[in-house]
Amino acid sequence: MRSRRTEPTRRDAGLREAEASDRGARELIGDLEGPVAAVSAGGTVEPLGSPWRVSWAVGTEDRWHIAAEEAAVRARLVDDMPVVATAMRVPGGDVVQRAAAITDGAGRAVVVEFVNESTGPVSVALAVSGSLSTARVQGSRLLADGRNALELDRTPGGAAAVSDGDIWEAVRSGPPAGDCEARSRSGLAAAAVLVPLAVGVPLRVTVPVAGSPVEIRPPAQVAAGWLALVSRAASVALTDESAERAWRRGIAACILAAGGADIVTASRAAVVLDRVGLADEADRGWDAIMRGLVGSRLSPVEAAAILRALASRRLRSGRMSGLAEWAGPLVDAAGDRLDASTLEQVAAALEQEAPAAARDARRLLFESTSRAPVTRSEGSDDRVHALVRDSVVFGGDGLAGIEALMDCLVAEAADHIVMAPALPAVWRGASADALSIATRHGTLSFSVRWHGSRPALLWDLTPADRSATARPAAGAELRCGLDPSWSASGPTGEALLGPVA
Repeated sequence: MRSRRTEPTRRDAGLREAEASDRGARELIGDLEGPVAAVSAGGTVEPLGSPWRVSWAVGTEDRWHIAAEEAAVRARLVDDMPVVATAMRVPGGDVVQRAAAITDGAGRAVVVEFVNESTGPVSVALAVSGSLSTARVQGSRLLADGRNALELDRTPGGAAAVSDGDIWEAVRSGPPAGDCEARSRSGLAAAAVLVPLAVGVPLRVTVPVAGSPVEIRPPAQVAAGWLALVSRAASVALTDESAERAWRRGIAACILAAGGADIVTASRAAVVLDRVGLADEADRGWDAIMRGLVGSRLSPVEAAAILRALASRRLRSGRMSGLAEWAGPLVDAAGDRLDASTLEQVAAALEQEAPAAARDARRLLFESTSRAPVTRSEGSDDRVHALVRDSVVFGGDGLAGIEALMDCLVAEAADHIVMAPALPAVWRGASADALSIATRHGTLSFSVRWHGSRPALLWDLTPADRSATARPAAGAELRCGLDPSWSASGPTGEALLGPVA
């Protein structure tokens, strides 16, 4: 077996700094069971929990273009779904990498696709590096510390392995084909393979994550599957394109986060998924929540987040949540992180199955200093726009973006619903639609149209179809933040509201 060994250089340190910077902005990709890998702005794929990463470079007639170093690299999500496309400019056009998580029930993996959209043939180099004692190329596979880290669908045209040096320098030297291995006492082993890439002919490789090998599916097909799932959720139609993108992206981000290990993020995601009508997907956050409940001591932030998720599950989907069992310990653990909205939802959710606990929650609400009405602060429009804008950039927080949008569109309490409670000023005068938002009182759709300075409101509230053990509240009053003096009690209707300044 060949072995190439080079000594560490100042350039190596620079490359490691570049790769660290490359991993600064990252997007998580995964499946319905949760995230499996992070993809950097330079297209570096890092399986979660693994000590290695997979990076890439493109060889053209002029030189090797290393994605983690190049300035002409652009990363985005495909259709705002958890599928990453990274385009690198080379002479004659782009080489595009797309990465997505795939699963078939028996295994999970990341599929990485490369398409040459330039005018001539190129070569692609794929490197496995990280904190590795051994790195090996064996046929069409790259192994990291004996584990399968990368599988190609063809035999590579060149292969290299280094112990403590620069893997890209080894790639530049034009290594021959064949198996090779490197060992490193300092944990800096790396290996790479070279594959010719003709124009328009995809190269697809897999990064195994768990279980058996999976059947490769193109990343575009994975993105289409995500879009189909998101299309089942509540939707919005707004003149602000960024807001509509943030809504789609936020739903997908919540589905992904609900299967993750972070308790607070999974709980927040579950609440949003309840509100957009994806109760089954919200239930995927249950594993993280239950781990928090039966695991180590919860922080106040975690306890408050779980309380909101349990109450939401009961109120909006009518499903048993265990809130009656856990409310007391969670309230104690949440301490001063409890807010009036959380206490009100907990009390309402407990009303049917644990009246005594509901009374305790209402007593706490009454005693709480936070029970005063919340007023919108100056600059709240700027905050919403910042959250929306930041949520659609690469590496943005999709969960925060959709939470901000939801707070602008619908607010609810035990006896009323407010439509457009905090519509940003720049959206006023433009049409807005919110379709199939799940509330504790039923599924709400509404539209806003404008006649000069006066908004026209159309609404439809369909009572939820729930079991007798979780009957919905009756007689909810409808209000609108565009005209605080207006209210209605009918489930459907339309009204011309007062002028908006």
